[in-house]
Amino acid sequence: MPKINAPLSDTAIKALKPKDKVYKKSDGKNLFIFIEPSGRKFFAFEYKSPVTNKIRRIALGNYPDLSLANARVKRQELMAEIIDGNDPIISKNNHKNTLDEVALKWLEIKSATIVQSYYKKQIITFKKHVSPYLGNYPINEIKATQIIDMLKIIEKNGNFETIKRVFMLLNQIYKYALTYQLTAHNIIADINFKYAFKSAKVKNYPTITDENEIRNLLIAINEYNGELKTKIALKLAIYTAMRPFNIRHASWDEFDLEAKIWSVKALKMKMKEAFVLPLSDSVVRMLKEYRQVSLNDSGYLFCSALSKDRAMSENTLNTALRRLGYSKDEIVSHGFRAMFSTIANEKRDEHKQSIDIIERCLAHKDKDKVRAAYNRATNLSQMRELMQWWADFLDGLII
Repeated sequence: MPKINAPLSDTAIKALKPKDKVYKKSDGKNLFIFIEPSGRKFFAFEYKSPVTNKIRRIALGNYPDLSLANARVKRQELMAEIIDGNDPIISKNNHKNTLDEVALKWLEIKSATIVQSYYKKQIITFKKHVSPYLGNYPINEIKATQIIDMLKIIEKNGNFETIKRVFMLLNQIYKYALTYQLTAHNIIADINFKYAFKSAKVKNYPTITDENEIRNLLIAINEYNGELKTKIALKLAIYTAMRPFNIRHASWDEFDLEAKIWSVKALKMKMKEAFVLPLSDSVVRMLKEYRQVSLNDSGYLFCSALSKDRAMSENTLNTALRRLGYSKDEIVSHGFRAMFSTIANEKRDEHKQSIDIIERCLAHKDKDKVRAAYNRATNLSQMRELMQWWADFLDGLII
């Protein structure tokens, strides 16, 4: 038979001397007194959670401030909760750890590793899409079905990107809560996103087209604290809508900054046709400033970190976007082209340029092969007006 320790007594507790390491003595029925090397003695109750099936411990109070008799009373109260199927720690936290409170605690921690603009974006997203529906609920009482119902409201409005963004944010919040034992389980992990929500048919690279979101992106890039060449490459990609390959492989001999022209040879173009893109005043000014401060003596604007004779890695721009807090489902560097195309087509009444000019600025081939064969005009004047309008539009967002 297992050995049953005799219950503690005040005399026995007073006789317990500190050792090099903390140790404990049992009073029986899961109540212990702990003795620290400093001489401090405190009561604690250890139990197996009926919710998580894990061994947990609750500190009850220091001895002799908490008497042995009162410690036993607290033990009985806690054991009654466990018999009813409750976890005392979770029950204790429920009344003060609402989803709003836990989310703000997590976002405060996260703010130390992300740019300020993205932190503010996360706060706005949570307060808009989550807080009004579940913010006041104790986090441990929220059911997976309630999360799904809340996200279905976003789905009903057709905001598929937003659903993913909110879903990922909630998963982070619940992981934080689980780590600090503010909840017994991450209910977000129980939701199969693929089967719970509709998916938008993705035809293009993930991008951002909402003006407020574009503003946040531009601010985040301006605040980017990584390498200068990566920051400039991101801005050049947005302002020119050129393919990531052309951005990474751009060389100084392709640019005539006085004429405000970027000329790319056919070998570097996807369609294997030479391409000329007019540059906006903002881009010219940015490149002139960058050339003065760049320590790179390579022909490339953005050389590899491994060798000045090699172009920037194809992962660099997307990795930078991840560092800024954007997932691969929100935006990739190739998505800047879709951003330009979408906004330019939506605002044709502002810039007064045709769809053909928009496509020309994107270096797309005319789908009408006959018309393409006869259309030899470069349309540089109209392209210049459109690219200047695009730069002014972007600059206007962050003034």
